[in-house]
Amino acid sequence: MTNLEGRKLNAELLDLTDGKVLKIRANDRVFEIAVDTLSEEDRTFLAEWDAARKGDEAGAADSEYTELIFADDFTADGFGEQWKHYKSGSVVKDGVLMGITPEGSDHPAVDSIRFEGRRDMEVSVKFNFVGTQGERFNIWFDDYNYKDSHAGHICSVSVSPTGGSIADAKTGAFENAIYEKKKSPEGLDADTLKMLETKTSRYPLELDRDEWHTLLVQTKANHVVVFIDGKEVGELESEGVGHLTKSLVSLTTNLVDVHYDDFSVRAAKVAAEE
Repeated sequence: MTNLEGRKLNAELLDLTDGKVLKIRANDRVFEIAVDTLSEEDRTFLAEWDAARKGDEAGAADSEYTELIFADDFTADGFGEQWKHYKSGSVVKDGVLMGITPEGSDHPAVDSIRFEGRRDMEVSVKFNFVGTQGERFNIWFDDYNYKDSHAGHICSVSVSPTGGSIADAKTGAFENAIYEKKKSPEGLDADTLKMLETKTSRYPLELDRDEWHTLLVQTKANHVVVFIDGKEVGELESEGVGHLTKSLVSLTTNLVDVHYDDFSVRAAKVAAEE
């Protein structure tokens, strides 16, 4: 963007309030700028962008995922009270959640929220593999009261710069008997391994590091569909996904240098009524 004096600034557009105040991110910091200080070309672009965004919001109102359970844009200092953590060194700084697994930890950093259980869920988050140590992250859907799978795991979506996966954990690799057998000296038998292939769907990706992308995950009954930057990249149909009371959503970060922003969790109200 360019101001009235001709000075240029490369920044990520975050928000526009009442068509007058622009929120941007530059050099990992969040700023607000008065729109009337920008060039005529930029003001025209912002007006068109704002109109398109409002059209998208009107379309979103028709979505079945109408119940907002939780949202965080990380502009506040630190984590809010609803956030819980497990073996996490993650911090909120400069308007983003910086996912950090502590050095030497035996488990990826888990940053999660809990809520009353729902079946059909929608999770959205912006993400950025800002350094070479960011390997992947997961969105986990769990039920913290469910005892027949390890840690109450129900299903997950994994994302890395080169690919990802969707997994039914409830009736797949984290089902208690399978999970314990997998850790045993004899391991899993051929029939179980063949069955587990039906519980996971993998998809290729080519994501640029140091750039922001948007992940959208939707579950409906036994179906999961994954979108990145508005494009469908993968899906899975499996019985465990339809678990009625998913009550925990988490971001798990494998190593460090994965940043997150604009995290939200929604549900289809019909799920709570069934």
